[in-house]
Amino acid sequence: MKVIKITLRVITSIVLFPVILISLLIIYWDLRKPPQYSYDPSLQFNSYIITTSDDPLKWHNSNTDLIYYQGFYYCIHAQTKWHLYDDNGYLLIRRSSDAKNWQDVAKLVVTGKDVRDPKFAIIKNDLFVYFLVNEKFDPSPHTTFWSYTKDGLNWSIPKELNTIVVNHHTEKGIAKIMKGGWNLWRPKTQDNKVWYVIASGKKPLLLPAGQPVHTDVNTITILLSSTDGLIWKEVSEVYTAYGNGEPELEFLPDGSIIATLRCGSLGTGGYEFGNPTGNTIIAIAKKPYTTWSYAHSFITRLDGATLFSIKGRIFAAGRNHLGPRFDLGNHVAKKRTAIYEVLPDRLIHLFDLPSNGDTAYTGVVIKDEMVYVSYYTCPIEKDYPWIIGICFKSKTDVRMATFTVGGLLKVADVKRNLSSK
Repeated sequence: MKVIKITLRVITSIVLFPVILISLLIIYWDLRKPPQYSYDPSLQFNSYIITTSDDPLKWHNSNTDLIYYQGFYYCIHAQTKWHLYDDNGYLLIRRSSDAKNWQDVAKLVVTGKDVRDPKFAIIKNDLFVYFLVNEKFDPSPHTTFWSYTKDGLNWSIPKELNTIVVNHHTEKGIAKIMKGGWNLWRPKTQDNKVWYVIASGKKPLLLPAGQPVHTDVNTITILLSSTDGLIWKEVSEVYTAYGNGEPELEFLPDGSIIATLRCGSLGTGGYEFGNPTGNTIIAIAKKPYTTWSYAHSFITRLDGATLFSIKGRIFAAGRNHLGPRFDLGNHVAKKRTAIYEVLPDRLIHLFDLPSNGDTAYTGVVIKDEMVYVSYYTCPIEKDYPWIIGICFKSKTDVRMATFTVGGLLKVADVKRNLSSK
């Protein structure tokens, strides 16, 4: 009987200890003071909420994008109960003439599917949106859907993008396979004739009959091009050495493409508690975009990024993991949404936006010498770690940050000079 009692006490202690520890940590994180922010006056910085909800079934507002089309700002974001799998969620499209007062114009759903990561593109005067579909509790999107509008109000029924022509290696050479199963990020163009996008996915070796030999391969990224937004063709493989994703591109003044790719580690494993080799891959290719060079920046893993160009310089809005640090990407660490300058060999952190916890996944519009950045975050009156925003405090708001083009360039000049010393 004594042995049974001791055993029950041990089991009870084992069960209760993590519950008590997590409860105490949540209380501590809930009481922790919010971060303090200061900005160069030349930025004329402002940040405000554009979407919030107190309904537990749709209070997680996340995965934003932003574009200016036919006289209106359009913002799209996911509206769900939390960050994880939710097949009752949807993508909410809103528009505004001044980026302050917003009206709902459409909801995009795929029945019985979890939808996320929407990206806008204006292609031949139509406004397209591409978004990802996920079927796993811990999100792992596996294909892209699309919808479009001619007037911003009436949107087509979403369809899977299965017209992607990819070069597959077979036992007899290269075969061109048209199929879906690739995650597109944000299409862009320089000439309004050809659009480019980087997509992530897998390329198993194919037998002559078209059957995969194996599927245990890294997620890779490929560059696609299109003239109509519907049929996409592979231009080149961008990065294949280690698993990577959320690839964002922008054009340099000479027509080259520069891209950032999030990379959890350089083959050393590790996820929940971060990894010292977590990084942002910076990839560059000159026309015809078939050969890529790479650099690695270890100050953050640039999740949910948007690249944008101002006077030939490239900037990014994405997640700040407060690096460099030995556990970059740690689930219990603080996160921010931040603005960076992107150089061919490194990122330079410029400033953080008011944010914490589950945050980032941005959109950017530059208009009238102002930069508009949409993003989402846990309430800025707190300073939660990422995991709390994912699992326990899942209410998030979509915010808009605005600052001047001139102020951004001024801050970037100062930070670049400091980083070169």
